Amino acid sequence: MAPRLKILSNVVEHLAKLNAAVTGHLYGVMYEETLTVLTFSINPVDDDDNKIIPIDLQLCMPAEVDLFGILYVDQYKQDIPDAFKDIDVTDNPLLIKYSLDAADILAFYYIHEKLEAMKYEIISEEDLWKSFCYIRLQASLPFISEKVSVLDNLTETRKKLATGKVSFHFLQSNIYLLGSDSNNDVEKKSVKDLFQASNLPDSKINKTKNPSCVTDAIEAGMFLKMSDDANHEEKIKFAPVVQHIKRPVEYYQFNLKIDTLSLVGYNITMAQLYEILVESICRNLRLIGSSFESQLGMEDLQLRLPEPMHFQPSDFGHMLTLVYPVGMSTLETYEYRKSLHRRLALDMNRPYFRKGNAVKFTSDYEKYEYLINPHEAVTNPGNHDISIVKGSYAYHHYMQDRFDDNGWGCAYRSLQTIVSWFRLQGYTDKTIPSHKEIQKCLVDIGDKSSNFVNSRQWIGSTEVGFVLESLFDIPVKILCASSGDEMPMLVSDLAHHFKTQGTPVMIGGGVLAHTILGVSHDEFHENVQFLILDPHYTGPEHLATIVSKGWCGWKKKEFWKKDAFYNMCLPQKPKCI
Repeated sequence: MAPRLKILSNVVEHLAKLNAAVTGHLYGVMYEETLTVLTFSINPVDDDDNKIIPIDLQLCMPAEVDLFGILYVDQYKQDIPDAFKDIDVTDNPLLIKYSLDAADILAFYYIHEKLEAMKYEIISEEDLWKSFCYIRLQASLPFISEKVSVLDNLTETRKKLATGKVSFHFLQSNIYLLGSDSNNDVEKKSVKDLFQASNLPDSKINKTKNPSCVTDAIEAGMFLKMSDDANHEEKIKFAPVVQHIKRPVEYYQFNLKIDTLSLVGYNITMAQLYEILVESICRNLRLIGSSFESQLGMEDLQLRLPEPMHFQPSDFGHMLTLVYPVGMSTLETYEYRKSLHRRLALDMNRPYFRKGNAVKFTSDYEKYEYLINPHEAVTNPGNHDISIVKGSYAYHHYMQDRFDDNGWGCAYRSLQTIVSWFRLQGYTDKTIPSHKEIQKCLVDIGDKSSNFVNSRQWIGSTEVGFVLESLFDIPVKILCASSGDEMPMLVSDLAHHFKTQGTPVMIGGGVLAHTILGVSHDEFHENVQFLILDPHYTGPEHLATIVSKGWCGWKKKEFWKKDAFYNMCLPQKPKCI
């Protein structure tokens, strides 16, 4: 009997953005006799201007997400058996035909060498996370190898781990999974038991503990089995043999960083989970091996340690794992990332796979020095047209970084908040500039005299724009109001900015500087409000205090002084990948 079929709504929305006939592949997860399609890739044409770097997308998927079918967009080929030849996880691969004109999906299972039409259900991300959760496994794996044998030894390491020479520890619940008969009580439990013991929110979508950009996952660690099982008396014993050969040897010794993801259903048993986690490690090691292989193929290149990272483009319902060599620049990864964009049919005007785009997990966020997206804890006005900042930013305010700028550094802090947005969206990997670096930039471009450095002089929106353009190559637009009474008249301009650019806006002028994160108005543009992030806060990073005391919150038009002028710096998104 063919499994039931579900298609994630993200897939439908992503298909609707295609504008040409293509073929591709379908990836999903099989769970409780149901196949859920989570994403697709396409087969772009390789030409002289757009050379496609070969990428095994299967290895980039979380464990349990596999290649289950093929996609035809406005193409109806007859060589069906040949198209299914790479699909080895099921006897009944899936075919989806999508019509661009009708925006219609037809689904078929290939059963007994015939296509059989299937009904399907479209589900939301929220529906998905009612049945599944992520498990993130992090470990450090000792590795020693001769230079000429790196890939062979990596393969041997993978085979050794696949034979069960490893155990797992779930950090939040302090549960151990040994993968042996001595652990039967644990192996009878389910992932749901593990999830509940880990005290994670019941819904990934409706959580309130962390900002929306932070992902929850069950955290796991790994132990290696260093010794063999005791020999039974009946086993034949062998004496060790050592062969000593004198020759120069070049070898590597380092710790491989393992960082894997598994997408598992709540009813999976712990015994089954053991095998899934082993598979996730093997995928990680194969990704690491492909990175080593690419590096070893380049002459005179010093081998750099690959580092796994996780990404989730906005159109995707699940994460992808990529491996970048430590220290590799954005320019060096450009062709690889460009190929990923083309394979996954992603926008070529915004970054998705730069290091700054890497997903933040709860464990990462708890170590983070700044609050992320405090506005998400603020209640929005009701029955209004609301336009709000898109993406993630960090809240920078007075007295942070053990630096006293109380009374003069508000515009500097607003600038830092804006730069954090561009960092967290992956547009730049440059560090947040300090007050001194901001001042030095303005001196270097001739806007200020040399005595401006290390001073306590204010800056305004014009200077903020100069720094963004000079240090980060970020274009800006300036919006002006001659008085606070004019601010409500500019709400439409600000709403357009948040809908098209989505970046925080710095506002300064004849008074103190603030950051505008959004605007709200009714149909008559009378009840106008502004979502303000106030850099004048001097306390600790305590979200409840910041929201309850109004340091981040909606302000009415009376917030702006009638006798003061205002200039707004509207940063524009660069077009890049």
